[in-house]
Amino acid sequence: MKTRSLVLSFMVLFLGIGIGAGAEHWRGSSKAPSPLMAETPKSPPKQTILYWRNPMNPSIHADHPMKDNMGMDYLPVFSSPASSPGTSVRVSPEIRQTLGIRLATVKRRTFTRTIRAAATVAFDEHRIRVITPRFSGWIRTLNIRSEGEIVRKGETIAEIYSPELANSEYEARIALLALRSDPGSADNQKIWNAAQERLTLLGVPEFEIRRLVKTGKPRSVIPVISAYSGIVTSIPARVGGEVSPKNPLMTLADTQKLWVNVFFYNPELAWVKNGDAVVLRFSSPSRRTYRGRLQFLNPEVGKTSRTIRARVTVPNPDGFLKAGMYLEATLHPDPHPDVLVIPREALIRTGSKTVVMTETGEGLFRPARVKTGARSRHWVEVLEGLGEGERVVVSGQFLLDSESRFENVSARMSEGGRP
Repeated sequence: MKTRSLVLSFMVLFLGIGIGAGAEHWRGSSKAPSPLMAETPKSPPKQTILYWRNPMNPSIHADHPMKDNMGMDYLPVFSSPASSPGTSVRVSPEIRQTLGIRLATVKRRTFTRTIRAAATVAFDEHRIRVITPRFSGWIRTLNIRSEGEIVRKGETIAEIYSPELANSEYEARIALLALRSDPGSADNQKIWNAAQERLTLLGVPEFEIRRLVKTGKPRSVIPVISAYSGIVTSIPARVGGEVSPKNPLMTLADTQKLWVNVFFYNPELAWVKNGDAVVLRFSSPSRRTYRGRLQFLNPEVGKTSRTIRARVTVPNPDGFLKAGMYLEATLHPDPHPDVLVIPREALIRTGSKTVVMTETGEGLFRPARVKTGARSRHWVEVLEGLGEGERVVVSGQFLLDSESRFENVSARMSEGGRP
């Protein structure tokens, strides 16, 4: 009997120890997280739609989805996370696809471009000559009477009646007769030399002085000989008109060399410089090509065209080029090595600054102010504001920019500030 009671007591004791151990194990396991809970990530904070706005006018809002008068869907505007800046805009993938937003990466490259500019032919102002008599008189005969006529060096262009010149020739005749009457007189020789010198200074040609020596007869009508060759560009003189050292007979331009004026716009000045090679062609089917180098950049901007004029001197031995002709100038300037560039379409120009829309996170965009340099047809150099590897918006950036401006103004108004 005693043995049976002892066995029963041991069984109760062991049962109690087992129950206690099981309870302790259950309590510890209930405090540790389950594997499923540990692997479940925290869901991101849910964004709420604040309102819907007109896609063409961000100031028009609605409290429900709708379409504008052109059938375009209103765009939802979401609340931004607390950590995002006030000027950033968050766009969902669906809206991003609807807006057609495209991105481009800021990268370094050797920046090159080809410049094509309009050009016109002009007279070389360094080769323009003015024919002016050195004495007073009246025009008796004028052999050149209109602009555009060709004048050859040594050609007689006019005959002028001049009492002043006639008196000088008469005095020279007296000196000549005195010398002939006493050839050994040194004074007579000096007087004759001075008389010849006076005639030469007045512009009397050598053959006229030889005629005076030979015939001994002075005359009052003196031929005017051209000392230059060229095209007449202006001729104020007329038959019967008065001439003097203050009144030129005509102006000539030598066309053996001509100027070609090339016109550049302001963005192209970052590329061109004196000494750059230029190829000049006609816009017509003509196969003629002229080559030269930029010699001068005008420091003044044209008042009407708003362009900068550059000069190229080209030879014209056959006279084919005419002043006023139009040409097309092509330049291949020196490249700009290792510069940051972005597509030109990414730029948003305002009255006082230039900005681009950059991607700061997945679906998050923010405007960035940039300073630009040289430009090509498709690319623009970035001097400040962006770094290599950043991504900028090249399509749909204007809607993003207007939305960021609106949200920034709204935030300041909600804080009690001025918009």
